[in-house]
Amino acid sequence: MVSAFCHANGVSLAQVRTGEKSNEITAIPELIKALDLEGCIISIDAMGCQHAIADEIIQAKAQYILAVKNNQQELYKALEDTFRFQCAKERVSSHELDFGHGCIENRTCYTSQNRENIDQGKMEKCKNAD
Repeated sequence: MVSAFCHANGVSLAQVRTGEKSNEITAIPELIKALDLEGCIISIDAMGCQHAIADEIIQAKAQYILAVKNNQQELYKALEDTFRFQCAKERVSSHELDFGHGCIENRTCYTSQNRENIDQGKMEKCKNAD
C-alpha cells in the first residue's frame, strides 16, 4: 500500500494498493495523477527517485524532494561529487544520528540553491540510464 500523506493536516489523501509483483515505483504515478498537486511540494523516499516520477510531478505543476541513495549509483556519485567538491563553501548541512529498532541510522542532508554546480553531463547520463 502506498499513501499520499498531507503533513500540514495530518491526513492520508489517497492510497494505492501495489500488486504482488509490483512496488512503489508503479504506484506513485497513480497517486500523482489522482490528486490535484499544483503548487505542492512532494517528498518521496529513495525508492521513488526515478526520472519518470519526477517528470509526473513536474507535469502536475508541483515541486519535489527526492531522497537519493546508492540504489541510483550514478546519480548518487554525481551528487556526492558535486556537494563534496563544487558546493563545499555554500552548502547547508544537517546531520542526525538515530538509534532505534535494533539499528543505527546515520543521516546527512546537504542542500544547495545553485544548480549550475551540478555536472549536467553526469545528470543526463543518469537520466538516460532509466
